[in-house]
Amino acid sequence: MSALGNIAEQLKATGSRLGQQIQESPAYTQLQERYQSMEPRAQKISLFSGAALGLFMILFYPLSLFFASQNTMTIYEQKRTLMRDLFRTYRESSGQSNVTVPPPYETLKAAIDNIITQASLLPEQNIGMIESSAEGKLIPQNLVTHVLEVKLAKLNIKQIVDIGSSIVGISESVKLKDMIISAHAQDTRYFDVTFKLYSLNVPEPTIEAPPEIEKPVRGTKKAKDAEGVGE
Repeated sequence: MSALGNIAEQLKATGSRLGQQIQESPAYTQLQERYQSMEPRAQKISLFSGAALGLFMILFYPLSLFFASQNTMTIYEQKRTLMRDLFRTYRESSGQSNVTVPPPYETLKAAIDNIITQASLLPEQNIGMIESSAEGKLIPQNLVTHVLEVKLAKLNIKQIVDIGSSIVGISESVKLKDMIISAHAQDTRYFDVTFKLYSLNVPEPTIEAPPEIEKPVRGTKKAKDAEGVGE
């Protein structure tokens, strides 16, 4: 007899012994007497409930393993997607920067003067521009080359929006960090505005040197041919 047959016989013997012990127990006898005293309909309901309970107990463990494995697969796929997104972001951030180099300080001031001139402000409305220093921790100081404050007075809402939009459009490397607006002291219908611009420290793009032209070595056939052509 094979080992599989021996295991089947052992399981059969163990099941028979357990069944006999259950039948000899007082609890089984009480349940059997109670079952015999029930109506036929109640007996059917009891049998159906017992079978359903037994089936549930048999299937509970494999079903719990199945749902646990499904949950594990879902978590794995989410982490895999997250890792792919992180690697893609890393590759994109490691590539060559597309941020343009900001204009020089004097060029930036000239551009702002041009915007103020086009806004047709009165001389008393243009308070002036001053060079300031970086504040706060939003933009580290090592990433800033210049900080410029533009002070204007007695503007209406449309002028503030138009001038602010034009300043923002000067360069993507010049950021409008702060815009301080307060009511004009003498006429509260108008506002005093301070635009604070940060010129970012964007490195100049490296330009590769053109390949060197090889010069013919004297004494070679090409050099002699070139000399012959020159003569």
